[in-house]
Amino acid sequence: MANESASKLVPSRKVTNNTTKKPFDKKKWRERQYSKKFKVQQWEERRRKGIIREYIKELKRSKAEASSLPLPTRVNQRTADPAGESSKKFPSAYQLAKQEYDKKQTEKQQRREEAVRRKAEKEEALEKYRKKKMERYKKLSKKTKKGQPVMKDRLEMLLEKIQADCT
Repeated sequence: MANESASKLVPSRKVTNNTTKKPFDKKKWRERQYSKKFKVQQWEERRRKGIIREYIKELKRSKAEASSLPLPTRVNQRTADPAGESSKKFPSAYQLAKQEYDKKQTEKQQRREEAVRRKAEKEEALEKYRKKKMERYKKLSKKTKKGQPVMKDRLEMLLEKIQADCT
């Protein structure tokens, strides 16, 4: 009786799991764990997916930009002047795309030139700094015959520094 009352309180736990656990494939595991070829394939797959994701983002951006640009309207043949003169000719989609491409290319070229100019300025400043440092080192490293430092150059440097601070 106690057994029957306990079975009524606790629902039966019948597991109806038709799926069976797959057996462990050690060869496949080793390949995934240690194979350079497998890792390269994974890397290529991630790279490919990333490129596709960036391409889709760029398409969405270009659609958003295109929707913000005024769309060219076409002049109806019937409403055009009878003499054949149309008020304005709007560029075709190809021409708009070409203009946009040219604009981006010029901006890219300007950025490159700016980077080259900045790099040249940086190199020039670095060269100037190195030259100044070398001159200072030469002055400070001079020694007399007995190995004592030459004070003349040191005093000149101190005088220059004081004069620079005063002005």
